[in-house]
Amino acid sequence: GPRASHLLGGATKHLVAKACAGFRGGLRPSRGRSEARTLASAALRLGTVCLFSMGGSASAKMASWPPEGNKYPLATFAAGCFWGVELRFQRVPGVVKTCVGYVAGDVDNPSYETVCSGATGHTEAVQMTYDPEVVSFSQLCDVFYNGHNPKQLNRQGNDVGTQYRSGIYFHDDEQKKVAEEKKSGVKGAVTEIAAATKFWPAEQYHQQYLEKGGRLGLGQNASKGCTDPIRCYG
Repeated sequence: GPRASHLLGGATKHLVAKACAGFRGGLRPSRGRSEARTLASAALRLGTVCLFSMGGSASAKMASWPPEGNKYPLATFAAGCFWGVELRFQRVPGVVKTCVGYVAGDVDNPSYETVCSGATGHTEAVQMTYDPEVVSFSQLCDVFYNGHNPKQLNRQGNDVGTQYRSGIYFHDDEQKKVAEEKKSGVKGAVTEIAAATKFWPAEQYHQQYLEKGGRLGLGQNASKGCTDPIRCYG
């Protein structure tokens, strides 16, 4: 999700804003991973990180996932800021449970702040359990492609960085086959198709964020079949 800077004020304000601007940019293709780490280190030395307006912190409790006793298959998608992506899938009949988190990265136990820096390689993603007797993986891929712009590389709209890349992370060979077929049917798609690696659940405060109220405290409808427009940030 988007970030808002918590600034220290005074002489440090400009430097903090500059560091946080680097966080917002994520790891652009023209930047090396070392520069992203430098930006992250600079912000930490200044005693600040780029957090969203709800006031999250690096010590926030992470969500528990997958659901205990789960017997349903998993599906994992990345399509930009995970708040709106999760709500879109919450509304799909047959999707049982959803969780936002981080996938396809290089380090263990990533936090929202480190993912935002672009230094961990993770993307913001939504993992879900679904009932294949109600909704197929192919149909979930259709929801995915209809809900974002898969032709944008490492960004969605104003959210820029590798953490916002388009991706389908398959859990078996059948999902891989379907994912590749779906991508081939979308001209110009840059969607990353890769095996699902360790999925790290995001902090509790990110879970079902828009349903719970988002930034404005106005909860959005997560009922199955709901077609209300999604306000991406609340």
